[in-house]
Amino acid sequence: PKERAGSGQIYGKSEPPVKNQKEVCRKRFRPFFSMKFNDTLCSFVQKNIQIGKIPMLVGEPGIGKSSWLSALASLMHTKVFEIPCNQLAEKADLTGGRIVPMGKDKNGEETFGQKFFPHYDINEAIQYADEHPTETPILFLDEINRTSSDVTSAALSLATSRKLGSVYLPKNLRIVTAGNDKGNINVLDK
Repeated sequence: PKERAGSGQIYGKSEPPVKNQKEVCRKRFRPFFSMKFNDTLCSFVQKNIQIGKIPMLVGEPGIGKSSWLSALASLMHTKVFEIPCNQLAEKADLTGGRIVPMGKDKNGEETFGQKFFPHYDINEAIQYADEHPTETPILFLDEINRTSSDVTSAALSLATSRKLGSVYLPKNLRIVTAGNDKGNINVLDK
């Protein structure tokens, strides 16, 4: 199940702990097996998320990467906070970096400084992670290579630095990225 929050989506639901992880992977991900989203991938990505690595799901548009991650989050008893990067016009839409008035200097001149007001769904993910310290909620940066290069750069910086200005991501908040290998894409690495 999913519920809408802000401009992104929150996925997952609470379920009792499972005893046979491999069998649950097979059952829950059966519709995805034809797309090579099998129990090996399920186990590999889940372990990477748990230890804080940043998996990137890459494949053709419409293959089910977002739905697969939603099912994995449900299996992990947590939520996914999705940011469709291709809908961001500029990096400030993600980071919230803005130049704002800071007051007057000793000569009476207006001064300005940069402040950060992160994307609504990033704030929601931070709040959820803070309120659920035993979970590993997922901030999902989807379509990371189907946007402008400055948005892609900001998203990758967020993933590696784990902060936006002075706002740090909680230690239990994990990041997963996804992109397409065909169509209108920015090359991430040549």
